[in-house]
Amino acid sequence: MLSKKIIPAVVLLSSIIMSGCNNTGGGILEKAPDISVPFQSSVKMQAGSLEFEGSVKRYAAGIWQMDITAPETLSGLCITYDDGSGVSAKLDDLSLDIPSESIRDDAVFSLIFKAIDCAAASGSLPCTSTEDGKVYSGEFSGGSYTLTFDPQTAALSKIEIPNGEICGEFSDFAVIKDEELPPETSSADTASG
Repeated sequence: MLSKKIIPAVVLLSSIIMSGCNNTGGGILEKAPDISVPFQSSVKMQAGSLEFEGSVKRYAAGIWQMDITAPETLSGLCITYDDGSGVSAKLDDLSLDIPSESIRDDAVFSLIFKAIDCAAASGSLPCTSTEDGKVYSGEFSGGSYTLTFDPQTAALSKIEIPNGEICGEFSDFAVIKDEELPPETSSADTASG
């Protein structure tokens, strides 16, 4: 059973080619959403032919955790990401630490985290209004990205990274309170990036 999980986990960590999504235009909004705060969310992502589900937590700029719940072959995979020190991936009894300088530029988790961190560091997010919600488009080292926010709550609801062929949905978006943050992070660290 463990060997059935190891191969997909290694594939996820080392190279994933993903599929893109479409974006529509619209009018400029006055108020922009704030994603510089620590948050948690359920996620459903498509990366090329790979689809996975789970949860994600952004503790601060460059400090993330992703827990995969589906597909079954990746269920239980926990990825802890620190932009300064690297990635730790754990699946059952298997553990792998990758220093930040060895993380591939096209690693799925890295592209997702860096796009959101880049938007959070931008401060004000001038959005356009579409039928899907409030849409912000930006650029980062991984190429262009688009974030979509719920039109009523301004919660992050979608991410698209065409260069990485990534398309994903966020649900159950919630701000993480200071007392729920790991000790190595603080609210002063959350927006910087």
